[in-house]
Amino acid sequence: MRLAYWMYEGTAHHGVGRVMNSMRNTHAVFHAPQGDGYVNTIFTMLERTPGFPAMTTSVVSGTDLARGTLRLPETLRQVEATRHPDLIVVVASCSTILLQENLEIAAHQSGLACEVMVYDANPYRMQETAAAEGLFTALVKKYATPQPLTSLPSVNILGPSSLGFHARHDLISLRRILKTLGVAVNVVAPWGASVDDLRRLPAAWLTIAPYRELGRLAAEHLEAQFGTAALYDAPIGVQPTLRWLDALLETLNTVGSRLAVPPSPLKLPPLTEFSLDGMSAPSNVPWFARTADMESFTGKKAFVFGDATHTVGVTKFLADELGMPIAGAGTYLVKEADWVRSQLQGYVSDADFLATDEFQQVADRIGQLRPELVCGTQMERHTGRRYDLNVMVISSPTHIENHLLAYRPFLGFDGADVIADEVSTTCTLGMEKHLIDMFGDAGLELVEPAAAESAEPVLASNGNAAVAPVAVVAELVKPTNGHAPEEQSSNGNGSALPTGAAPSGQTAAVPAVNPVWTADGEAMLKKIPFFVRGRARGNIEKYAREHGIATITAEVLLAAKEHLGA
Repeated sequence: MRLAYWMYEGTAHHGVGRVMNSMRNTHAVFHAPQGDGYVNTIFTMLERTPGFPAMTTSVVSGTDLARGTLRLPETLRQVEATRHPDLIVVVASCSTILLQENLEIAAHQSGLACEVMVYDANPYRMQETAAAEGLFTALVKKYATPQPLTSLPSVNILGPSSLGFHARHDLISLRRILKTLGVAVNVVAPWGASVDDLRRLPAAWLTIAPYRELGRLAAEHLEAQFGTAALYDAPIGVQPTLRWLDALLETLNTVGSRLAVPPSPLKLPPLTEFSLDGMSAPSNVPWFARTADMESFTGKKAFVFGDATHTVGVTKFLADELGMPIAGAGTYLVKEADWVRSQLQGYVSDADFLATDEFQQVADRIGQLRPELVCGTQMERHTGRRYDLNVMVISSPTHIENHLLAYRPFLGFDGADVIADEVSTTCTLGMEKHLIDMFGDAGLELVEPAAAESAEPVLASNGNAAVAPVAVVAELVKPTNGHAPEEQSSNGNGSALPTGAAPSGQTAAVPAVNPVWTADGEAMLKKIPFFVRGRARGNIEKYAREHGIATITAEVLLAAKEHLGA
């Protein structure tokens, strides 16, 4: 276990809460100090569901420890009396696990009518993803019961869960696709499933487990123990969805052919039937990718970072279907790094692949690359703001705005449209920000006199008005060529301009500086379009450091433009 201000994965408690809060008639009891009740706050803050989280904390206080009191049995009886669950899962926190109390004995001596399960979510050994996957797999192993297959084609959908990334919307997308095919849904779990639903899992012809992070191990158990075929691919994008449909129908027809009275083979209907109106194409991505709007981004580089499923899916979508080059990609799920790396062969080189759960390393890589689009988590949104880059969230951890009431899936044909929209709006519809920077706010906001003065056009050294920002952009976004910088001479205000080469046989000593921007320098920088402003800023700051310039003014920016264009 590691303490940090920001972590990509939540604690083991968070993972247990995701499973238990997803299911019906179940409850989690955390044997923990008062402060560990923060998990409830996370779910009430982010989750848009009508009920209160199905989690209770059995508080362990210093007084209880001094007296040798154990409140767990009393808490369990209260939960049963008020919530009437079919199952209560008991979990120790990182603090109480050190007490080495036997929670099995305490739980089973409570005299409850419902089932009690003590889950060893050791916070020193596991985090959110491992705890959620481990608990859900344990529940499937505990309750899944041998039984005949359903008479008609049916599937399980494993993986959608509380606080999952767009999980509720993905589930709607999958249900719509299956309904169009005439395939029934046997069980969805853990989302909305009860203990009785888990018992019915082996009745399905096929298990769909699209998320690498949750549901895969349970699907593997059903396949090994009951022979239930499984489909593990995530249909992210138009072409992957078509391949996913072919694999789904092929597997279901194979199972159907083994039945005593096999039904008619399933066939892929016209693709128009997957659209909302039943007449048009199911996705506009193939058409949209050929428009001038998207073709203008085919040379713009993207960096993708997140969990395993969405990193792989979004990277392939950007490269294959939108034609965007990938500057780099990676995942914070270090245990899945080998799988992600193998999936992205041909998309990202090993040198450009990053596997780390340290957000500082990801921020440094983004700062080095300065891509036109960053696809990441809420952490990368902070990093993008720091470097003035375009960022879209494609993976947990998320912000409340990523838990929407509206329908915004990432899977299926509908999901392909959503991702393409996100790319387009993230990269282009911030243009009003650039227009305000260039032309002002049309009087919508009051400008302080000092700010107005600092934003006045700066004259170049020849007395003419500053050059057009488009001309500045063309030079400042060029990669630096690494040649030795020209010697600088101070102009008396902390900035410097090129003055020619150093005398023969001498090397100019350039002091190490960390340049700062003046108000007129920032005002001139804002005239550069926002989608390349980050790269321009980086090149200007590099120019200033190489020339020992401590303060970046408008004149220095223009000098950098002249130097980089030489």
